[in-house]
Amino acid sequence: MPLSLSKRLMYGFLVASVILSALELTLRLTVDAEAWKLSWEKEDGLLLYRSRTYVGGPVDPNQRSQWRRGGLSTRAGTDTVQHDGTHPWRVVTNAEGLRESHELGEGPSTDRTMLALGDSWMFGVSATQGLTLPDQLETLLPGVMEGETVEVINGGIPGANSFHMLRRWHYLRDKVDVDDIILGLPHNAPDPGVPEARRAWYRQTSGLPPLDLRIYQGLRRLLLPLGRPHYPDLLAQGKDRDTVAMTLADLKTIAIDARSRGVKVWLVLWPNDMMAAQSGAVNMDPWVTPLESYVDGYAGHGLLERQCWGVEDLWHPSEAGYRAIASVLGDVIAGNASSSTLLTHPACTPVNRRP
Repeated sequence: MPLSLSKRLMYGFLVASVILSALELTLRLTVDAEAWKLSWEKEDGLLLYRSRTYVGGPVDPNQRSQWRRGGLSTRAGTDTVQHDGTHPWRVVTNAEGLRESHELGEGPSTDRTMLALGDSWMFGVSATQGLTLPDQLETLLPGVMEGETVEVINGGIPGANSFHMLRRWHYLRDKVDVDDIILGLPHNAPDPGVPEARRAWYRQTSGLPPLDLRIYQGLRRLLLPLGRPHYPDLLAQGKDRDTVAMTLADLKTIAIDARSRGVKVWLVLWPNDMMAAQSGAVNMDPWVTPLESYVDGYAGHGLLERQCWGVEDLWHPSEAGYRAIASVLGDVIAGNASSSTLLTHPACTPVNRRP
């Protein structure tokens, strides 16, 4: 007597389940878990932005390639004291390599969560733990936002350019629920090898969330090239021949993606170093004009006074300088008008250090 349709379907389902389970088990025993991950999901692919902290004084340009390979870096879980001349500054990073004294999601509950992205200025070189720009902004904002409590997560990366900022955003955007992101205008130009590397990376980052199933991961890698790239604008002809255009495209991409998620975007403006700050007015229009329609506001400080800068490190602000920047940015976030001019007030007054 022939089997009924329902029984045939049931037996077929059981046979398929056994075959797929056997295949999954075989793949788990024979395929390394890292093999089918996308490049931005791999541990070594995250080193540029999840494990980067700062060691020592200003980096010699001839050593930058070694520094980015890890020769002069520390990893996640750092707790060390650096020195700017006679000025000690402590660096603590969490398990994600973020300059935070607690893990993601383990801090106190707040009304508003912000993520700060940028280079060594956002990371807070020369500022001790608790007195970086994100730290001081976190302290100042409740006073200008009617008591609203705020957490500002420090996602700064020493030596970073806009592409590293983009990668860090891509990694963190689904790990933490943020209401705002703060983009620090990067001081570092894109690396020479970035254009080709980014093409390879973007080709692998279309849709389909990761799951811990080998069969699914294999199919995912096969199907991804058929999808639309996450960031097609950055693959446009000619974008990789102009470092300014590349930087602007990266920042626009972060802003567009963030705002599509209902996240507000703020841009921090600043001079390049103390010599640039004291040589005369710095024209920020080449950056603000292309970006102002993509952000909710922008502000910057000229850092004209000597006390705005490090003791010996004239490439990074002092703790007082970071406080001045936090003050003008906090004012804009609280609802005041943006300005493309680097402001000169408030003054860079000494900051009381935490015990």
